[in-house]
Amino acid sequence: MREKSSALRAKEAFMALYHDGKFKPGTKIPSESNMAELLGVSRETWRKALALLRGDGVLYSKHGSGTYLLEQSHRITNDLSQLKSMSRMIEEAGLVEEGSCMTCTVGAAPEEVCKFFEAPAGTDFLTMQHIRRTVEGVIVVSLGYLPGKYADLMKKHMPHSLFDFLEETEGIHISHATTELFIPSKTDPMYELLHLADDQSAFGFKQGHYDSRGNPILYSLDYLRSDLFHFTIMRIRP
Repeated sequence: MREKSSALRAKEAFMALYHDGKFKPGTKIPSESNMAELLGVSRETWRKALALLRGDGVLYSKHGSGTYLLEQSHRITNDLSQLKSMSRMIEEAGLVEEGSCMTCTVGAAPEEVCKFFEAPAGTDFLTMQHIRRTVEGVIVVSLGYLPGKYADLMKKHMPHSLFDFLEETEGIHISHATTELFIPSKTDPMYELLHLADDQSAFGFKQGHYDSRGNPILYSLDYLRSDLFHFTIMRIRP
C-alpha cells in the first residue's frame, strides 16, 4: 500500500511540474534514472508512476526511443454508442497516419467469423490486416473479414476506410454493430504487432457489422493502445 501511495505522490509531483511548464506536450521526458532523481523517488516508484501516467493518457512510449508527453488534442476519444470508422476517429483526433499498411489474404476463417455470416465451417473469406501508425508509433492493429467475393476488388483499391469503400463501391451502408470488449493476451500475435513497452497495455473490440436490413456485412477485431484510446458510454438504470 505504501508503494502505491509513493507512486501516486510521484505522479502528482510530475503533473505539478508539467502544469508549471517544466515539460511541454509532444516532447520527450528525461530518462528513468533522471526522473527518479528529479522527483526524489526510487526508480521502482517512478516506474509505477509512469504506468499510472500512461494509463491516464498523459504519457506514451515510442518503441526504442523513449517516453513522451501526449498532446491532449491527439488523444482519440469517442462515445461508444456512436459507430465510427477507425479512420474517422483518428482524423477527428487531429492525427495523421504515417506508414500504415494493409495486407489481404483469402482463406478459411475462424469459426466465430463463419458463425457471424451463417456460413459453413471452412468457408473462404477475405482477411484484411491493417496496421495503423502515427507519430506515436503503431496505435491500432485490426483484422477485418469480408466475403471472398470482394477479394479482387480490395486488392485493386486497398481502401483507407472499409466503411467508405463499401458505401462508395457497393452501395452498402453499415448502420449498426454489436461490440464486445476483450483484453488480449500478450502472446497474441496481433497484440505483439503493437510493440508495447512492458508497462503499456491494450484492449480490443470484437464487432459484427450490419446494414440497415440486418444483413451481416463485416466482422472485425481491433487491438487498441489503452494510453491513446478513450471511450465513454451513457448507461441508464433499468
